[in-house]
Amino acid sequence: MSEVCAVCGEKLSKYGNRQLKDGILCRNCVKLASPWLNDDDYLARDAEAIRKHLEYREKNKEVLKNFEQEREVDGKYSLYLDEDNRQFVISKRKDFRKDNADVLSYEELEELAIFEQKYMEEDGKVDILMDIRLHNPEIDNICFRVNEFPGMERDSEEYNQTLEQAFRYLNAFDGEEGIDFEQTEGE
Repeated sequence: MSEVCAVCGEKLSKYGNRQLKDGILCRNCVKLASPWLNDDDYLARDAEAIRKHLEYREKNKEVLKNFEQEREVDGKYSLYLDEDNRQFVISKRKDFRKDNADVLSYEELEELAIFEQKYMEEDGKVDILMDIRLHNPEIDNICFRVNEFPGMERDSEEYNQTLEQAFRYLNAFDGEEGIDFEQTEGE
């Protein structure tokens, strides 16, 4: 197994690396990639695909300069909307430009779903997740936990407030054509 990053050639650290189809990506390159990539996304890509992804991320910095936030849905993850340009970003940080949050277009939205994930070990504990499916060559899915801390009681005030928050995300795109809206319960 190689001891250097398949993309930048730097020596691999002990932690924070990701496995690619044809090598290993170092933690420094991982930090440059979209935060919405998961382990399966890395495993499905080779070093050349990651190089292209990192080029996309570099160009995204320029696109962010023209992003005009007109509306915000605040939460654990905040949704920022540029309605005139039909673009949005989702970021855990308030300074989404510093975060280099991915600028996505309304046209790339395929499906928005709210679903409940149950904890099998803990009776009655759930999380509410927001799942956003995209037609984007670099990011095909954004999924995040809406509740601040894992494992809420299903019939609690926290659960109700979290569900309301999830619907605020969903409703931010209400009226957009070609998007499927869904609420499901998951295991």
